[in-house]
Amino acid sequence: MASWTRQYDGPVYETVELVISGIIPICLIVIGTVGNLISVVVLLNPENRRASTNIYLIFLCLMDTISLYQWNLSNSFYSFTNGQQQIWGNSLIMCKLSQFFPFYTLHTSAMFLTFVELDRACLLRSKWYKRRIARVPVALMICTIILVSLFALNGFLFGLGFSYSTYNNSTGTYETAVVCYYTLDTALNNFFSIQYPWIHLVVMYFVPFSVIIACTLGTAKKLLINRSLANEQLSRSSQRNRRISIMLLLMCLTYVIATLPNRLCFSVFADTITGHNYTDTVFLSTNTSMYTRSALNIFFLYMSVSGFRRDIRHIILRCFGRQVNQVLPTGHTMTRDHIGTIAAIPDHIGTTVS
Repeated sequence: MASWTRQYDGPVYETVELVISGIIPICLIVIGTVGNLISVVVLLNPENRRASTNIYLIFLCLMDTISLYQWNLSNSFYSFTNGQQQIWGNSLIMCKLSQFFPFYTLHTSAMFLTFVELDRACLLRSKWYKRRIARVPVALMICTIILVSLFALNGFLFGLGFSYSTYNNSTGTYETAVVCYYTLDTALNNFFSIQYPWIHLVVMYFVPFSVIIACTLGTAKKLLINRSLANEQLSRSSQRNRRISIMLLLMCLTYVIATLPNRLCFSVFADTITGHNYTDTVFLSTNTSMYTRSALNIFFLYMSVSGFRRDIRHIILRCFGRQVNQVLPTGHTMTRDHIGTIAAIPDHIGTTVS
């Protein structure tokens, strides 16, 4: 698996790299953490959490939040201290955690996004899927299987990394150093260097890309057919379906656009890029781009789902101590003590996704 060591590349490149790997990652952490947690709060509303797609979205937001802290925080700390200090390599435990969580969170995030799109496509096309599979207990079981399976798949990463001691003649003391992403076990080291990159490609790219493309084509065909419905209520439901499907499609396209350059640079063009003044800038840019998607979930939900926007407004009003008013058909106004929920899509078109 391709890797590189950051070096000093001159004041111009170093300034650009400070922005790319220092300032922008901190912004992503703040925006992504706040946005994903707000999304989870809204999706956990009693009305919203009854939809299976929302269960996958909740887990997606949680794993995206964790993933933001792996690469972004460590590289920001490295950039602001000019490489003099780092977070993950200070102890063997931190070293092993830094090896495991970046891959684990990226893989789980990719799988949850894949199941969001798959669940949505199946809901639109299969009544059997809606009755038997698109239920909260089943969705929770699938999420648990994903978490456990990927933990088992990536668990060997805890075996990498070791520490050793050297004697410093000038101070007369032993100094301990930590080596990450390497082990004295030749077989395990070869597996990480040769076989594991292909596993990473399959889990992170091949499976999500294939499912996303297939589901997108199936969803587009279904929505085009629904456009011919004459009933007004069905037409409104079809429009809601279309907006939400477009939102999920944009989320998936953003995933492809944000992650593909990183894999191309590290797998295909690594030898060409390495050894130049712009090497650090290119690699850091692709890493930042890959993690940018993890901070954008709330924007897709806010722009595409009117009920989500209503819930956000209600949360803001409650934070400022104001009550939410609702105008009744009689012209009177009543106060609601609970925040609004995203209305579920009617059953006419075979889905309950909100």
